[in-house]
Formats: sequence, structure tokens, C-alpha cells
Amino acid sequence: MSRGGAARSESTDSLEGDARPGWKLQLTWLSLAACGSTLLLAVTNHLTQNVASIPFLWILPLTLYLLSFILCFEGRGWYHRTTFLKLAPILIYGMASALSEDVQKLVIMIPLFSAGLLVCTMVCHGELARLKPSNRHLTTFYLMISAGGAVGGILVGLVAPHYFSGFFELPIGLAWCAAMIVLVLRPESSGIGNRWLARAVWIGSMAATLALIGYLGYEIRDFRQGSRLLARNFYGALRVHDEGDGVEEARIRKLTHGTINHGEEFLDAERHMQPTTYYGYKTGIGYTLQEAQRRLGLRVGVIGLGTGTIAAYGRPGDTYRFYDINPLVIDIARTQFRFVPESEAKVDIVLGDARLSLEREAPQNYDVLAVDAFSSDAIPVHLLTREAFELYFRHLQPGGVLAVHVSNRHLNLAPVVAMAAESLGKRAAVIDNDDDDDNAVFTSTWVVVSARQSFFDYPFIHGLATPAKRMPRLRIWTDDYSNLFQILK
Repeated sequence: MSRGGAARSESTDSLEGDARPGWKLQLTWLSLAACGSTLLLAVTNHLTQNVASIPFLWILPLTLYLLSFILCFEGRGWYHRTTFLKLAPILIYGMASALSEDVQKLVIMIPLFSAGLLVCTMVCHGELARLKPSNRHLTTFYLMISAGGAVGGILVGLVAPHYFSGFFELPIGLAWCAAMIVLVLRPESSGIGNRWLARAVWIGSMAATLALIGYLGYEIRDFRQGSRLLARNFYGALRVHDEGDGVEEARIRKLTHGTINHGEEFLDAERHMQPTTYYGYKTGIGYTLQEAQRRLGLRVGVIGLGTGTIAAYGRPGDTYRFYDINPLVIDIARTQFRFVPESEAKVDIVLGDARLSLEREAPQNYDVLAVDAFSSDAIPVHLLTREAFELYFRHLQPGGVLAVHVSNRHLNLAPVVAMAAESLGKRAAVIDNDDDDDNAVFTSTWVVVSARQSFFDYPFIHGLATPAKRMPRLRIWTDDYSNLFQILK
């Protein structure tokens, strides 16, 4: 049987005549609908947290989900059962493998998870259409579908954030979908004419599903056991864990949000206040702060706290003021890492959206303002608009420096920053650095913006800074306009 939308299985699960649907069949309806809803929300969360929180990546999964519903219930046999039941396991395993931190390329993630979501929801909705009862029982049928959709939403939107310490609903959704495939491939309901072949297919699908569940369970267990702290709230899942080869001088403590490293600290007592990751001495922000430290009593603002690494540059008499929207990040920076508690500067932390906080505050007269607001690998667009830059320079001294961290695996943000800077009559330059494994420093890109020529004449800035490359047809971003497609790498 190849067209599930048109064919009906002669099984105990299908309905003959006006027979009342049994509780097993009703539970199957509910489970198929809930599985599709869970995958929709889980895939959407995964993409928006690890690529960008933009409308396109909210709309794309929803469009695919609704398309699968339309195609399966439209009645023209778009659901080729044999084809989709073959494709689904391949894509489920592909998505499970891509949950790793090592597989995060944009050209892989979006097509893989989009195709996987479409195929998996085609299976869920196609099997629902195949098990559709007679007209007399359609009310119960659609009630179960509606309830299943609500169950999926409740699991991802309410249960997972409150009871899961990590982002585990996508692995659970993938395992659930595999289990539903096993259910619909039972020999008596598979539609395969040869009894022995039907049994072999079912046993094979069951073995593959158990292997998948074992793999995902092992990954979750390993993730949890290797963590010093796991915490989750509305803004995402945070993990603190220690890494190293056993030599104390090389051991580090790491904070990750989603799949992105948000800061590291050496556990060695002599190196624990050494700036690492994107904030080392030989990075854009490192050189910027070293230039500023030629003056006493610095005022430094930082949008995005992370582990608070930038506070390591603080000296007696300096003031470092951090802005962060996530209360969990603030608690972790204060209790799990030592940059903030042991900084020699006065450190203030403001809870809330940085832009709204800055709009409410009187001018802070910062010498340096660093913008480093990551949400996993996504930078909030509203912090890169012309209006946002006007706000930043309202809080900077006339000769102050704005440093914007634009390291990103998927987006070329440097031209966006440069255009906003030039629209305000400021000069912008890009500072790149290479990895330094010995000092736990990563490759990073910072765009430094200022109207003060002496800043750009500072030896390290002058020797390393390069103009931001122009992009044809790129328009300046405002609160009313932004276009991520133009800056895709």
C-alpha cells in the first residue's frame, strides 16, 4: 500500500462501518497529533536558539507543519506511505546526530531540520488520515487531534521549561516519532501483504528505535553527568562544566548556552583572572580596554554578562557596569566564576533588556561600551539598529569607544555595524584574532567604533584594525527594517 491518504488498513486499529472507536485507537490519534506538535515546537526552539531569533525561523517550521496537515488531509494521496516511512528514520537519525555541538553549520541545520520536520509530520498526519473513522465519529477524531496538539504544546511550552534542566524535548520528540512508526508498522496494521516480510520490517524498526532511544539516552546521561550545573528558564538552557586533562594549570570551567560557549575560566589559582575566549588580551576588546587604561577611573559598560570575563580587566577606581536580561546568567557569574566577585573594579549588574535599561538611565559617560549580547549564536537584532547606536553614543563620552562583538558562524555582521556607525559620523574598524589554545582564546571578530582619531592611532589598533568590507545593496538596519538574508555567510 503506497498511498495512505486514499487507502485504509484492514487492521484492528481501523474502523469498519459505524463501530465505535476503541480507547487504543483514540490514544493513537492523540499520540500522533501530540508527536507532530511536539516536533514543531522543539525544532523551532532549536533553530531560533542556535541560528537567530527571527520571524523566518518561527514561520518556516509552522509552514511546514501546516503544509503536512493540508497535504495529508486534502485527499489526493500526497502521503505516499512507503516513501515517507522509509525517509523518516533516516532524517530522525540525521537530526539526532546534528544535535551535537560539532554539527552547527547553517547550510546543514536549516535544510536538515526543515526536511526532517516535514517528513516526520507527514508521517504523523498521514497516519492520522489513514486511521480516519466514518463521518459518524469525526467529532471524536478531531477532538483527539486537537487535544494531541494541545498536549504537545503543553509538554514543550510548560512542562519542559519547569522540569527539564536541559533542552531535552527535541531528543524526546525524535524518539517519540520513531516509536510511533514502530506502532503503525505492526504486522497486523502495516499494510504489507507478506506476513513474514511485515514481521521482519516491524522487528527491524523496533530494533532501530531501541538503538535510537539508547543513543539519545546515553547522550543525555553523559551531558548531565559531565555537568557541574544545569539550569533552564524562559531564556534557554545553561550548563556549567569543567574540562581538562587532569593538569590543574590546564583545567577550565566553561559556561554554555545552547551549543555556544559563553565563557571559560582557568581553575588554576594563578590564572583564574586571566581573560579567555573572545576577550583575551590580544582580541579587539582586549586592545580597546588596554588603550583606555592609559587613563584612570575608567567607566566601562558591557551589554551581555556571560561569565563576566571582561571584569578581569578592572582596576581599583574603575567601574564596570553589566547589562543582562537573564537572571540565571547573573547568578552563575556570581557563584560559579570568579571574574565578577574578584574583580578589582567596582562591578554593577543591571537585570533587564539592555536597550530598555539604557533608555531609562541618565547618560553614563562610559569610556568604553562593549556590546556582546548573545542568545546562543544569535545576536538580538534590536541591538544593531541605527536607533540602538544613537542610544549607545548617548551613554559614551565624546571620545568614547563602542566595541561590538560580531563573531558568528552564520552571519556577517561587521558591515551592518559599520553602516550604522558611519550614519552617525563615526569611524569603524574590524579587529580579528586567531585561536590561542594555550591561553584558551578563540578566534573572534570585534568592530570598534569611535570619533576619536587617537584611538585608531594606538599602536595595536593601528596595526591590526581593517576597514569593514562593504556589501552591495545592504541597507542600514533600523527598528523598522533588517534583513538577515543579505548577510548570510
